[in-house]
Amino acid sequence: MAIVTAMPQLAIIDGFKDVVDFYYWMGIPCARKWPNSPGHIRTPAVMEGWLPFTYAAKEWNNLSLEIQAAYNEWSTNSGLSGRDMFTRSYMTGLYRYPIP
Repeated sequence: MAIVTAMPQLAIIDGFKDVVDFYYWMGIPCARKWPNSPGHIRTPAVMEGWLPFTYAAKEWNNLSLEIQAAYNEWSTNSGLSGRDMFTRSYMTGLYRYPIP
């Protein structure tokens, strides 16, 4: 990320399309390299997480409305939805205890 002194004109922004991404962050004009896909090959760790994530995503619909409501209430003011909180708790565990 680079902070720019002023947002350039639209013609300049259009000239850098797919090369530089101009945006505002907290009211500050910024620029960064255009985001690119990492390609089709994923690391083994990423591929390992696909199956549990898929399972958790499907299981949300199988939860009772009471349990969904509890997750929605639990996630209040956390920046996550109840579904996100459920998925996170399934993937990483509800609580993390220090290992001696």
